[in-house]
Amino acid sequence: MHAIKPVFELLAQSLHAHGVTELFGLIGDANLYMVDAWVRADWGRYTACAHEATAVLAALGYAQVSGLTGVATITHGPALTNAMTALAEGAKGGIPVVLLCGDTAPHDREHLQKIDQRELVKATGAGFVDMRTPDTASSDLARAFRQASLERRPVVFNMRADLQWEKTAASPVKLPIPVVRTVIVEGDAFDEALGAIASAKRPLILAGRGAIAPDVKAALLRLAARLEAPVATTLKASGLFHGAPFDLGVLGTLARPVALETLLKSDCVIAFGASLSRLTTDNGKLLDGKRVIQILGDPLDNDRRTDPGMLLIADPASMADKIVEMLDLAEIAPSGATDADLAEALSREAEAQAQLPPTRETSDGTIDYEPALRRIHQALPCDRVLVTDLGRFVVSAWRNLPVSDPRHLVYTANFASIGCGLGEAIGAARAAPDKLTVLVAGDGGFTMGGLTELSTVVREKLNLAIILCNDGSYGAEHIQFTNKGMSPALSMTSPPDFTGIARAMGMTACKVPNPAELEVALKTLTSRNGPSLIELSLDPEKVFM
Repeated sequence: MHAIKPVFELLAQSLHAHGVTELFGLIGDANLYMVDAWVRADWGRYTACAHEATAVLAALGYAQVSGLTGVATITHGPALTNAMTALAEGAKGGIPVVLLCGDTAPHDREHLQKIDQRELVKATGAGFVDMRTPDTASSDLARAFRQASLERRPVVFNMRADLQWEKTAASPVKLPIPVVRTVIVEGDAFDEALGAIASAKRPLILAGRGAIAPDVKAALLRLAARLEAPVATTLKASGLFHGAPFDLGVLGTLARPVALETLLKSDCVIAFGASLSRLTTDNGKLLDGKRVIQILGDPLDNDRRTDPGMLLIADPASMADKIVEMLDLAEIAPSGATDADLAEALSREAEAQAQLPPTRETSDGTIDYEPALRRIHQALPCDRVLVTDLGRFVVSAWRNLPVSDPRHLVYTANFASIGCGLGEAIGAARAAPDKLTVLVAGDGGFTMGGLTELSTVVREKLNLAIILCNDGSYGAEHIQFTNKGMSPALSMTSPPDFTGIARAMGMTACKVPNPAELEVALKTLTSRNGPSLIELSLDPEKVFM
């Protein structure tokens, strides 16, 4: 006979059954007993956040770095409305998260925090699962976990507050997560794709976020060697081929000159796990006149091309190995695209990347951010995690602070909202505590979503370094005012003393108004104990997208 227990204890046991060891949240009357039961049982670590949006963002950052489903918990009503942007960010980014959210009792019609939570969640693109009864609480939660994993998006698990102390004899339930993939594609579609690959003179292999699993990476490198084709990635798969021969790096609007030149010369692009978005393809221009074979892992992967081309829904690793097998069977000669000229061009580019870019003149008391970011890259460990908030500095951050593994890049711009960076950095630091997590943020986004959580960063002693690009303005608006011949005065923010605030809260912090002070800050950063902040003072007229 199963023990009788309150529903909140069953939910805590169910989290443990799903292997949850990291929980981010803000407790209230609808979830505090569940969190207390989970913590008292010593089943994992609870990170208390100052704002509900941060709890969800932290779960998003944790999911991206760990490859697991992130879990957050908040109470009802305004707690959920506070988390709307974070839910939309996760839904647009395809990031699996379960949000344990309280709800008011249905009979309490005049509860001040009562709101139609299902309709709110629906508008963000996230999923919604109700806890129906005390006896179905665990199976309902299991459905939420399975839905989040299969649909790769946040799912809100809606927990009525009036059910928390109800008794149940139910046991924890965990549902299996089936793998929905077509192993290989055969027939006319495959023959057409194989023909394009076999006849290519200068093929190129591109990997997206859907192809970052170790077995897929190994299969793509086998295919690249067989074809003698260079490899490249989308931004979200940055670092996948780090150290591999003929790695072009990131393709698209962030591509370095050799990568762009190689892509323009190629006649066939074989894309694995990449949606081929407008940023990867420069609105399709980079793929004009090329045969494109796109291999996506399952039907949920998003094909964003306007020209459908050749699209195969198949397991990327199996398809790459199948292509090698068929090329060998037909005795197709390698392309020779990875020749000595490309090797030399990549070598020259690597040497140039190792140097600091030329410094542009800026106003007194400010520093040119591009060489500053490159210098920070040189000083920090290569095996780090990079989180970027959104702002006009972000392109330079991606270019000058590269990562060596795609799981080490946390992308926070799926919904194009500023202010998501520090929340996701908290989750990233929890997912990889042995690595330095580096957050690059702007003054506007940090004021919106960063200052609130500095207390969390300090209290939790996170292995986190914040690089704050402070140009005293909202950059996108500054650009628009300037480009239209108008005064950018309305875009100026007169931000607070971030360095002083960080120090007052117990962080190591330095302000950097010139290159000499940057070297001092870097010595402090590399010898620090605990979280730190480096504030780069920038000239708003000399920050370019």
